[in-house]
Amino acid sequence: MADAAEMQAMFKILSDDYAAKLPEKFAQIERQWRQLPKDRWDEEGFYELYRMVHSLTGSGKTYGFPAVSDAARNLETVVRQIAEVKAVPNEEQRKRIHELLSELCKIG
Repeated sequence: MADAAEMQAMFKILSDDYAAKLPEKFAQIERQWRQLPKDRWDEEGFYELYRMVHSLTGSGKTYGFPAVSDAARNLETVVRQIAEVKAVPNEEQRKRIHELLSELCKIG
């Protein structure tokens, strides 16, 4: 069984790997958001956006990035609210999502 120092070293490797992948994860979320149609509901596309954001919400703290989890949770809340009513986001919602995406990307 690994001792505490070995466990910390392994966690550091995992954490560093996670950090290195964050910019691409953020870019994927932004691409997914931009690809959603503005004039009709795209349930599959919106669900994919939700899934991507939800994944960050859970994984950030796990890998030592609580600010990522917190920012993703804020975005996830807005995305979930829109997904629950299955309606095209209005201008105010789109603006809020854009703001939250910007905040998330600044963390990385």
